[in-house]
Amino acid sequence: MAFIFSTNKLPELESYTLQQRQQILTLAAAKLTAPEKLVLNILKLIMLVPPFIFMAQLDGLLFVVSLFSFLAVYFILLRPVSLLFTRKYLSVAVKQYNKLANV
Repeated sequence: MAFIFSTNKLPELESYTLQQRQQILTLAAAKLTAPEKLVLNILKLIMLVPPFIFMAQLDGLLFVVSLFSFLAVYFILLRPVSLLFTRKYLSVAVKQYNKLANV
């Protein structure tokens, strides 16, 4: 299983613009079940809590550098995980988007 960092790498969304892909991903994310949302949010917490506990012990410039580093890593890791969870709902979301776009 390969990690996908960008929505234009998803075959289901290749023919759509960035704005359309974001709308389709929003529709797909809305279809996540409660347990899937719970697991996704727990994964987010697992990625956030340890670095911020570490950073609470830092002072000055080292804190600022660490903060930006951890936030960059968080967003780099969060995107593939979110896409992994929403990918199974993309086909339904694409159909729903096309139906809404044609109305």
